[in-house]
Amino acid sequence: MATKRDATEALRANALWASDSPDDWRAALDAYAQRRDALNHEKLTRLDPWFFDRLTVDVRARKPPCMTAEELVNMVDWKMSRGKVRPNLLNYAKAHSEATVKDATRDAIARLRSASRTEDIPKALEPVVKLKGVGPATASAVLACADDSVPFMCDDLIAVALGNLPSSVRYSESSFVELCDVARRKGRKVGLTASEVERAIFSAACLDKKPKAATAGANKRKR
Repeated sequence: MATKRDATEALRANALWASDSPDDWRAALDAYAQRRDALNHEKLTRLDPWFFDRLTVDVRARKPPCMTAEELVNMVDWKMSRGKVRPNLLNYAKAHSEATVKDATRDAIARLRSASRTEDIPKALEPVVKLKGVGPATASAVLACADDSVPFMCDDLIAVALGNLPSSVRYSESSFVELCDVARRKGRKVGLTASEVERAIFSAACLDKKPKAATAGANKRKR
């Protein structure tokens, strides 16, 4: 009888992506919160549960589903806590009016829900990427709030699923469409949604990320 994988044998992101074992993927997903919090990233620890546990519920509960201006700002802040910090993006997000954000996100989510094929997803991105400072990666977070079949376009998932793409195409609409397709197909194999696939990969990638406190300590000792 197969034994459970020992904690010391936890799969890294590339190895997890290569696996079609539901047990491997479920183990990574179950460890998501613990590994995330172990990074000692205050903003990530605070905003990540808000994004997945509260924002998704609030957005989907509205009739029709949409996002508020304040939520967009917080979501951009969350996105940066998951990757590179670009202060200008937050300033752009803060400049958008309530009506503009609600109209754009309402239209995007409606288009997503009427999209019958993965190839139709660019139409759902259009209303949101028209907002200044919002590219496909940020727009993917808007769509992910509304539907678990859409993964957030995170660096770790792009790296394992699409490979080492040039920066000019890494965050393009075409890359997002491909990312949705492969995440959905992987999800069907391992019994997860595309959103859960993204979180499982992030969880696995956390094993190779340095906790903030450890990084700060290392810098201090070099002085």
